[in-house]
Amino acid sequence: MGDIGSAIKYLYSQFILRDVLSFIMPGAIVVLTAFLLFLPETCLTQRLGTLFRFSRDMHWLLYIPLFGVFYVVGFALQCLGELFGFVRFSPYAEKNRSKRWNMFRPSWDKNYDKPKKSNMWWWDEHKKHADFFHAIKGDTKDNADLRQGHERLVVMKQMCANGFLAIVIAGFLLAISYIPLLWVKLLLSITLVVVPLLASLFWGHRVYVLRQYTRERITVDRKKGRDTKNSKES
Repeated sequence: MGDIGSAIKYLYSQFILRDVLSFIMPGAIVVLTAFLLFLPETCLTQRLGTLFRFSRDMHWLLYIPLFGVFYVVGFALQCLGELFGFVRFSPYAEKNRSKRWNMFRPSWDKNYDKPKKSNMWWWDEHKKHADFFHAIKGDTKDNADLRQGHERLVVMKQMCANGFLAIVIAGFLLAISYIPLLWVKLLLSITLVVVPLLASLFWGHRVYVLRQYTRERITVDRKKGRDTKNSKES
């Protein structure tokens, strides 16, 4: 039992469960449903049988890039939910849609000493996260339990949000799969699913560049403050 508990703790600490439950599983729901969209069978049971036979006969090496595709689609789902405001992963997340969509603008903030006023909401949100992890740093058992509990909550909220979006999109794809005209199915799936997911991925790239910069600035500022305090004391 001790080995099992250690393995579970390792899975949480290395974000493996978060990746599987929050990104790979929702991505698989969407990708596999999209695969059903273009099968010739009219009965859903027959389509599932064809999908099962295809996955059974597929070479195991092909599962490696396939799971990568699942992960990318799952991450795009999360970006889609954040971009359109369908889901919020923090009480401090920006409610103003225009500010979220402002991330598509090509210009970046040139003032590196102070965050741009329009980007202050990212700074405030990540300042809260940085303060939390700073408060539970250290290798004590209590801090380890707090970090594990925090990671479990993150996994649950992402799994619920991304799973919800995946099931909604999968239901839409299943609905249009019964349209007899192939070009109509292609048009609807590309314009209403593929294009929004691609745009959300691009948005996610710009958002995570800013999030990384914000976390780095907060870390540097905190270290500068600590070093200044230590130099004064000495």
